[in-house]
Amino acid sequence: MSLHLKRKERQTLMNLMITDNKYYHAPDHPELIELENNLYLTISDQGAPGGSAHLAAVQALHTSAYGVKSLMMMEGKDFIVPVLEGLWWVDGNKPVREVPMEQWYWKLLIRVPDYVTESHWERTKIKAIMDNPLIQSIVLETINEGKCVQMMHNGPYDREQETVDLIEAFMKDHNLVQNGLHHEIYISDIMSPPRRRQGPFYDTR
Repeated sequence: MSLHLKRKERQTLMNLMITDNKYYHAPDHPELIELENNLYLTISDQGAPGGSAHLAAVQALHTSAYGVKSLMMMEGKDFIVPVLEGLWWVDGNKPVREVPMEQWYWKLLIRVPDYVTESHWERTKIKAIMDNPLIQSIVLETINEGKCVQMMHNGPYDREQETVDLIEAFMKDHNLVQNGLHHEIYISDIMSPPRRRQGPFYDTR
């Protein structure tokens, strides 16, 4: 007697950190790149990094991203959830380092593949907000930062200014002016030293 077992084909996982390698892996020196439209789940608020509002938003965003992943897996379009990102800014014209961290504004982001639709997100959100009402504040949005200067930062946050200084010197040498927000990509856990992250991205014109 012969026995035939039907095999279930294994899904190929979309991995944006591989397919968009230049976005996630900057060199150890400033470089000018051109970014196109990218799709993100985002949440915005104000407060110190590592503060209660910030940590709650990180948790809600990750819950949302993995909820979308589960839905897409059922449709045969599974993907690996990329790392966390953040946009940072303050009111007025003062340098960020001169403003108390509690007054910093931020938008946290996690990229999702461009085949994720608003319908996918709404279906995910309806289920997720029952466990975490903060998810109601998360939106699916397309962001195009255009021309940017990027550089990998290796080390703790208190040495980030060294990286920022190199980026600003590069922009000055190339007659570029900052035209957007400070953008960080957290290649390692945002709360676990040593912290290695891509960025900051600086939009330029």
